[in-house]
Amino acid sequence: MKKTKLVFLYLISSFLWIYISNYVITHYIPSSYDYYVERGKEIFYIFVTGAIFYFLILNKEELNNTKEQEKRLSTLINSMVDFVNFKDGDGRWIQSNEFGLKLFQLENVDYRGKKDSELAQYTDFYAEALQNCEVSDEETWERGTITRCEEVVPLPDGTSKIFDTIKVPLFHEDGSREGLVIIGRDITTLRQTEERLSRSEKLSVVGELSASVAHEIRNPLTSLKGFVQLLQMEDDKHQDYYQIMLDELNRINHIVGELLLLAKPQHLQYSKQAIQKILKDVISLLGVEATLYNVQIESNFPKEDLIIECEPNQLKQLFINLIKNSIEASKNGGTIWISLKQIEDNQVSITVKDNGSGISRERLEKIGEPFYSSKEKGTGLGLTVSFKIVQSHKGTIHFDSEIDLGTTVDIILPIEQNLSIKTTN
Repeated sequence: MKKTKLVFLYLISSFLWIYISNYVITHYIPSSYDYYVERGKEIFYIFVTGAIFYFLILNKEELNNTKEQEKRLSTLINSMVDFVNFKDGDGRWIQSNEFGLKLFQLENVDYRGKKDSELAQYTDFYAEALQNCEVSDEETWERGTITRCEEVVPLPDGTSKIFDTIKVPLFHEDGSREGLVIIGRDITTLRQTEERLSRSEKLSVVGELSASVAHEIRNPLTSLKGFVQLLQMEDDKHQDYYQIMLDELNRINHIVGELLLLAKPQHLQYSKQAIQKILKDVISLLGVEATLYNVQIESNFPKEDLIIECEPNQLKQLFINLIKNSIEASKNGGTIWISLKQIEDNQVSITVKDNGSGISRERLEKIGEPFYSSKEKGTGLGLTVSFKIVQSHKGTIHFDSEIDLGTTVDIILPIEQNLSIKTTN
């Protein structure tokens, strides 16, 4: 459209020049000078027209070079796995890569020249996140230096990504704002790896501590339990007190047993087992306790047996810990759903879900840590052992919970183990 206007303007200007110049020559220029004036007019017209065409050609080359540079820049930033965004001095988007547009659901939006608050109107899910970006951009401008921080970006599927975000403010020589460069690197996997390493280190420390403490506790514990039982036999008057003492000693003995399980290397003897049978045995074992709490256990298993390589006793301990926690979280009645399915060709997924009291976000972040428990008499070692069992089977375990809505535990285990690895610390 712009080219058509230029051609039309050129034609009109040419006709006006010819008409006006001829009129001037005819009415105001002596006839003796007509030849020279007409030749001068033609030379002038050629000079002006040539200058215009030269300017247009030169401008076109510069425009083509600019477009080529923009294309190269666009190709470069789109090939990056990081979020890259360029903004002008007023915070308006100039250029963003495809990763960033997809992240904020702006793929089909003409984003150029718009601020974050304006782009927030195009995506309900990320509206608040974009508005927060505008606030943090302003803080970067005020500081006048490069800023770096970790930002958590929620995803529509309920998960989130962690970005290491760097913001570089650019200024003109007079100190006014020129632009802002934003680079966000996805470090979600890195943080998850660090968390797993941290958890492994804690398990290792607990194991070393347990090895030095557990045996020292058990010897006097056995003596105390024996003397209490002897007194219980000889004194009928204080039977309630003796029973309380025995219960507490048994609880201490159970804690010591869990400590020893964490402390000593486990020699795993993998065997092929039907995981449905392991789950059914555990459900049958905990059925009476569930009935006492007025809790119903429902299961959904495939008809055909799913055979996996595992250490069955450890898996029983794992499922006992998880299902027992669900029963205790549903003391006033409720339902526990246990499902099993095969995913892909080499993994099985086990889900334990309840509609109990749930777990707060703060507790959820620390779940599985040794000696962290919300129970009045809990030690937190049950879930620590559970994490260790899943880890020894090269699987994963994930907790998802909301207060008063219940908890869901997802466990993924491989069907076949690497038989060259027989032990775990």
